[in-house]
Amino acid sequence: MPPFVPPHTGRPETGLASAGIDTRVEYVTMEQEKQRGYPENSLRESPIGLGYRVPMVVASPWSRGGWVNSQVFDHTSCLQFLETFLGKKTGRKVAEPNISDWRRVVCGDLTSVFRTYNNEKITVPDFIQKVTFIQSVHQARFKKLPSDFKSLTKEEVEANNLNPALSAFMPQQEQGIRSSCAIPYQLHVNGKLSPDKKLFTIDFETRKDVFGDLTAGAPFMVYAPGTYKRANAVEEQMANWSFAVKAGDRLVNTWPVDAFGSNNYHLRVYGPNGFFREFIGNAQDPAVEISCDYERSRINKKRLAGNIELKIVNTSKTPFTLNITDHAYKANNHTLVVQASGSGREVQSVRLNLKQSFGWYDFSIKINGNNTFEKRFAGRVETGKPSYSDPFMGRAVV
Repeated sequence: MPPFVPPHTGRPETGLASAGIDTRVEYVTMEQEKQRGYPENSLRESPIGLGYRVPMVVASPWSRGGWVNSQVFDHTSCLQFLETFLGKKTGRKVAEPNISDWRRVVCGDLTSVFRTYNNEKITVPDFIQKVTFIQSVHQARFKKLPSDFKSLTKEEVEANNLNPALSAFMPQQEQGIRSSCAIPYQLHVNGKLSPDKKLFTIDFETRKDVFGDLTAGAPFMVYAPGTYKRANAVEEQMANWSFAVKAGDRLVNTWPVDAFGSNNYHLRVYGPNGFFREFIGNAQDPAVEISCDYERSRINKKRLAGNIELKIVNTSKTPFTLNITDHAYKANNHTLVVQASGSGREVQSVRLNLKQSFGWYDFSIKINGNNTFEKRFAGRVETGKPSYSDPFMGRAVV
């Protein structure tokens, strides 16, 4: 997935940002490009973005053990960490003025990387044996050149493209899972048709009722995988929009249904740490409202239990059969009948237990008799407690 980029303030066709975030400083303008003397036909205005994502190793007594952290960070996160650390240390406000508002919203300050030391015994690793290590470096020069390669046949290429994960010719994810840091994301994204069925609406929300002031803001990218006609009548393949939502804020955006190819809307939403939503349908969608929420703890309603809670409302006069398919973890396949509006049973709540997948989920919802309607939800429920990396990605799911 490409790194997140900001929408352009004043150009709603690029997306939206929470009030008070001016993203113009994050763009390279045409005038700036012209000043560099580049050829006219190669100039374009574009966002700077976060840059290429590379693994970061944090070496600290409070981060040891090979833990994973998938919060969004960039090069300003180190400065934001110093702001937080020195601010706590001195009791004074410490701020670097060159960090943009957009980066402060979407990039963390690295504090979620560290964990509290609880006086547990820590085994100190042995030092590297110097002579043995130097010998191994020296011997590397005598290794033979790689020779374990071959030209693929047409059949092998087709099989590889059909299922890369099972291909013997593609790099494979190392098997297994790792401990994973708690991240202060409370992300909610739901979509539905407008009452007149002419617009598809998506709500982007980062709630604060679980993590309070520690809640992280979030970036989202939205793609239309097929064709989409912009307001200027230009038809695009893979049209895209960017969103930036402050902690505790909510943004709403709409897309005309008739702007999509064949009047069939299709939108994919990508967020941090594997967060994903997909909405497929058209103006003939069944009259149903589906929202994906997180189950609350029975002991403390301000805490999350780590499971998904779906709310399904039938607003039509006919019942329908709904199918939930668990794509990755195979533990939450359900079929249920939702009765007609006015029956007293038109509202259904479905709990998806995510214990065996450590809070990770990937499921879709379809309705019998409608081949065009689908909603898909994926990600991890953040509870404020450490967990584990995605078992499906780690090939630990049977």
